[in-house]
Amino acid sequence: MSTFLSVLFEFLNRETEYAVLRNYDGLPRRIDSRDIDVLIQRNQLGAICNWITDNAEKQKSRVLYHYQDSQFLTIVLVDENNGVCQLDFQYNFAWMGIDLLDERDVLKCRKFNGHVYHLNAMYTFLPKYLYCRILGAKYPEKYSSVQEAAVMESGVEIDILLRKLSLNGGGIDFWNRAGKWNLRFRCVISSLWHHPWRAMCHAVNFLRFYIRNLFVQRGLIMSFTGPDGCGKTTVIDMLTERLNVNPPLLFHFRPSVFPNLGEVGYKAGIKKSVDRNYSAPHRGKRHGKFNSLIRLGYYSLDYICGYWFKILPLRQRKHIVLFDRYFSDIIVDHERSGIFLGHKFLTWWRLFIPACQYNFFFRVAPDTILSRKQELSREAIERIYSRMEYLASIDKHCFWIDNNGPPEDAVRQILTIIAEHQHEKYAKFLQK
Repeated sequence: MSTFLSVLFEFLNRETEYAVLRNYDGLPRRIDSRDIDVLIQRNQLGAICNWITDNAEKQKSRVLYHYQDSQFLTIVLVDENNGVCQLDFQYNFAWMGIDLLDERDVLKCRKFNGHVYHLNAMYTFLPKYLYCRILGAKYPEKYSSVQEAAVMESGVEIDILLRKLSLNGGGIDFWNRAGKWNLRFRCVISSLWHHPWRAMCHAVNFLRFYIRNLFVQRGLIMSFTGPDGCGKTTVIDMLTERLNVNPPLLFHFRPSVFPNLGEVGYKAGIKKSVDRNYSAPHRGKRHGKFNSLIRLGYYSLDYICGYWFKILPLRQRKHIVLFDRYFSDIIVDHERSGIFLGHKFLTWWRLFIPACQYNFFFRVAPDTILSRKQELSREAIERIYSRMEYLASIDKHCFWIDNNGPPEDAVRQILTIIAEHQHEKYAKFLQK
């Protein structure tokens, strides 16, 4: 990723007015944080997006996904070595459309360290401080050295700016004491008083993006399916660590908006006991079609409601969502969930279930699986693979992963598949 970043900052240094907000030491050769925050002017966003679209593949990098709101454009890239980097291009300092700082004034105070432009001490401190206070939180103690350096270098300027923003309420002592609603009210009036047209435009822009993003599915959602003992857990753990630009969230089997069906039956008095021996997932007895349909309906409702109430909000916040097994597991190994219905019928039923963008099917030699776990017979393993083959043949979102080798190989296969498909999908949307 360092090669791509070096070329990117050469372009930024030459063609744009920008500043790295924090953690700029080492750039562009070394990344000391999971993301890079870059302040730009909004009118330069199109040139930057076009450059990334035209040059990402030339530098052996691909766009994993992107997300835009009224304040940021986030672009996540992956390189040929499966290194992941998140670029956050920020074009205003506003909270819910309320201006806190003018990015044009901030960029006038930028400095150059010979490699990248960055902010001075005052503006390294103020954005974080203002966001914390307007949210009603204290400025983090771990950044106290940043505050001390800013006050020592530009204490008078900070006091003047805070007084202006708070309608002469006071400087940093006032801001430390005041409540969040008091500060918010003062910031709104100050913004309207000093820059009325800009304030109204930012408010409208915030509402526009907020409403739009309620219906836009960003981030990533993927599932992992395979017989018990195929090595999913190890690969998922490694993948989670690799994709840690925006901490991935892991779910097991379903969103679990509703409790386990056995627990529901027990609390309702229908069942006298609950089998909680989860170490043996195939322990359940065979159920009839009526019982299986009840289970299918209950789980389906959990997938649908869980997606709207738990998964979609995470995707709107750019999170990566991982499922260790998903509805596809009901299709290929429905004995595990106690749903004894035909896999072809369940394959059709999946059309009612919110889909994952990527369903990764793990293929491991039966002898290897049996050497790890004796949960399944050889016949059961072959039966699961046969159903996976059927599902993969009619669902373009299913991808086979060979996990007979080291887990690093499986992670590499997964990231390569995601990068190729995501870049094809998202790169064209970046062109302005």
